[in-house]
Amino acid sequence: MNALLIQALTQKLGLPPAVFLEETTSTNDEALRLAEAGAPDETLVVADYQTRGRGRMGRSWITRKGSALAFSLVLRPRSREEERLELFSPLGALSVASALEDLGLQPQVKWPNDVLLNRRKVCGILVEASWTGERLTALVVGIGVNVAPSAVPPDEWLIYPATSVEEITGHPVDRMAVLEAILLAFRRWRHELGSDHFMKAWQERLAFLEEEVVVQPPGQSSLRGRLLGVDGEGNLRLQLAGGEEIKLAAGDINLRPVT
Repeated sequence: MNALLIQALTQKLGLPPAVFLEETTSTNDEALRLAEAGAPDETLVVADYQTRGRGRMGRSWITRKGSALAFSLVLRPRSREEERLELFSPLGALSVASALEDLGLQPQVKWPNDVLLNRRKVCGILVEASWTGERLTALVVGIGVNVAPSAVPPDEWLIYPATSVEEITGHPVDRMAVLEAILLAFRRWRHELGSDHFMKAWQERLAFLEEEVVVQPPGQSSLRGRLLGVDGEGNLRLQLAGGEEIKLAAGDINLRPVT
């Protein structure tokens, strides 16, 4: 992976000029700077090595050189998209899942936006916003995919079990091909953001569907129940032991299966 390959890919897909970095603290940091400087919609930032990548709930994600995909997209949400900003995280997850399906894999989405292979995390997504006063000016969607086994941190660093694409396929995988597949899927699913087809596709790929899970909302007691799916707003539907159904909005919520 290098700058020439990235620029050739963006030209092929009709994207604005991309930024390729051999090393950066976080592709989201760079994308946010570009957004504030006026970068156009679909500007791509790719790094071969990321030293202080961020995940949800302030967690860090560090890539090893040549082992992972670490990239961010600058987006300028259209007016209809501004009404469904909560769906940009699952948009990223659905795009990654679609790309992995092209490799013959069976990914699942752990609500709201992690992507799993064999019930282990292979991809994380972080969406951040750029504001001018009270006006949203841009979204940045950061995506990190463990491609090679060396991208997976030691077990003692992990909050949730992880894996890599190559561990599951059993053979080397071209990062550029995966990146192209994700970008194509992202563009396709973005056009359907919030549609019945979009929500159905997300629901069908949900991990732990109809299983017992434990959900830990921030600052609250944990909840245990059966995962029923997502509603039309992207909220998690959970059936508690007494039969009551509750809904949880995406946020700093930890979700894991009981077994």
